[in-house]
Amino acid sequence: MQHKEQNKTFKPIIIIPSRIASVRLPKKALKVIDGKAMIWHVWSNAKSMDIGPVLVATDCEEIADIIRVNGGNAILTSQDHKSGSDRVYEALLKFDPSENYDLIINLQGDMPCFETAIIANLLSHIQGEDITTLVSLAKKSEISDPNVVKVAMSWDNNVKNFGKAVYFSRSSIPFNSREYWHHIGIYAWKRNSLKKFISLSPSQLETIEKLEQLRALEYGMQIKALKVKNAPIGVDTQNDLDRVRSLINNKNNPEGKF
Repeated sequence: MQHKEQNKTFKPIIIIPSRIASVRLPKKALKVIDGKAMIWHVWSNAKSMDIGPVLVATDCEEIADIIRVNGGNAILTSQDHKSGSDRVYEALLKFDPSENYDLIINLQGDMPCFETAIIANLLSHIQGEDITTLVSLAKKSEISDPNVVKVAMSWDNNVKNFGKAVYFSRSSIPFNSREYWHHIGIYAWKRNSLKKFISLSPSQLETIEKLEQLRALEYGMQIKALKVKNAPIGVDTQNDLDRVRSLINNKNNPEGKF
């Protein structure tokens, strides 16, 4: 199959990490939304972009079976991974040991209704940085919410809405700012950068903030981010799940026919 290419410099692969042991919403990947498991929605949305192979990297046979029965690729990974990046890299090595793919799009398994256009936009902005990611303007309620990761951004004067991520925090940074940026957990990794990252020990700031992005920054890796209008809903709680169910049901049943 020929894949649509947003950036011909790279050959992308999409990997969706999905573990079964979610804490705040147990087994959230299996939660049913409009008749399908949440992980199916993420996978199906990713497949619709047609930019490269789509893998689900999971530690759970039940999650893997949902993808495989629908003709998709699911890679079983270790249950001992401490981060999604570790799980993504294991799946990458198993699926592509010959290193045919050099750009890894890490989508989150709990974002079932992300807009596919933001991925195409992300791909079109990739330059020489190690990691490219996304941010959106934080809502007032998110600025002091420790569950919403904020980013201190240094914006590029030449490329609109694109710039360098200087620091990530659960606190409201930078101090006294007029605008705060909400980090969206979608990453485009250069393959060699992901390989390097996995080899590094957890860093001091990463351990304090519980944010693995800080490991990359502390070891001198460069992260750039593209500003997008809306952050996709990440499902962490029952309230998040209810919101997503409502959105997807309304989209698929616009006249209320269930």
